[in-house]
Amino acid sequence: MQHGKKIFRPSALLGVSGWAALALTVVAVSAVPAEAQRSGKLTPHRAVYGMFLAGTSSAQAPSAIRGVMSYEFRDKCDGWQTDTQVLLRTAHGSGPEVENVRIMKSWEAKDGRGFRFGFSETHGGRERARIKGAAVLDENGGVAEYTQPVPRRITLPPGTLFPAHHIAAMIKRAEAGGGHFGKVVFDGTADNEPYQVSAVIGALQKPEARRPELKKILRGAKSWKARLAYFPAAAAANTPEFALNIFYREDGIIERMLQDYGDYVVEARLNQIEMLPKDGCRVR
Repeated sequence: MQHGKKIFRPSALLGVSGWAALALTVVAVSAVPAEAQRSGKLTPHRAVYGMFLAGTSSAQAPSAIRGVMSYEFRDKCDGWQTDTQVLLRTAHGSGPEVENVRIMKSWEAKDGRGFRFGFSETHGGRERARIKGAAVLDENGGVAEYTQPVPRRITLPPGTLFPAHHIAAMIKRAEAGGGHFGKVVFDGTADNEPYQVSAVIGALQKPEARRPELKKILRGAKSWKARLAYFPAAAAANTPEFALNIFYREDGIIERMLQDYGDYVVEARLNQIEMLPKDGCRVR
C-alpha cells in the first residue's frame, strides 16, 4: 500500500498538542468562510470502534481485516483537540497477519483559521510515514506548512475547511434537507492533500441498532447517513481515491462508518463512548 492511500479515514470523525504553534510567514488572517463558524454543536467525547472487513469484490482484496480505533475529541477553549489511534491486522490469502498502526493528533481553531497536525504510521513494525505541520486559512484560501517528512509548503484554495468544521457544515446541510455538498478539506494525514470531498447527504435516519450499554448515552439526537467521495484536489479525476459511508448525529458523533476502496470495504462500528466535559477557558 503506497503512502497516501488511506487504510482508514479517521479524520471523518472530525479530525493535542503541546506543540508550540509553528511560525508561518503568512499575512494576518482576518476572515474565514461562513462554514468555518459552525462548530458549536460538536460534543466532546471519547469513543472506541471495532473494525472489520465488511466485504470484498476481487481476488486481490485482503482475506481478513480486524482492528480497533480509539478516538478522543476535546473542547480546548479556543480550539478542538483530536487524538486518534488505529490498529489494524490485515491478511491476504493464507498468509500471516500484518499489523498497521496509525496515530493522528491535531488541534483545530474554533474560528476555522488555524490547524496543527501530526501523523505517524508503522507497518509490520517498521515506520512508513511521519507527518507534522500547521496550516492557516482566510477568505482567500491559505497555506499548509510541513516540517516533516521534509519542509515544504502547499497552497490551500479558497473555501477549504479543516475536519471539525467540515462535519459541522455537513450537519447544518443535513438539517436544511441534505442533498449534494462539495468542499475542499485538509486534514494533514496524506501527502496528496487537500481533497475535494463530494458528499451526498440523505434524509433523517432512524437510530442505529445499538448495544444496550450505548442506548441510554446516545438517545435523543437526530442522525443522517452520508456518502463522501474523496478526490485529490490537485488532480482532475473522475474516480474517487476512496469513499466513505458514515452514519452521523447532530452532535458530531459517528456511530458507524464504512470505507470503500472498490475491491474491499472496511467497517468501523461504535463499541464504547464516554462524553467528556469542556475544559473551559482559564482567565489569567
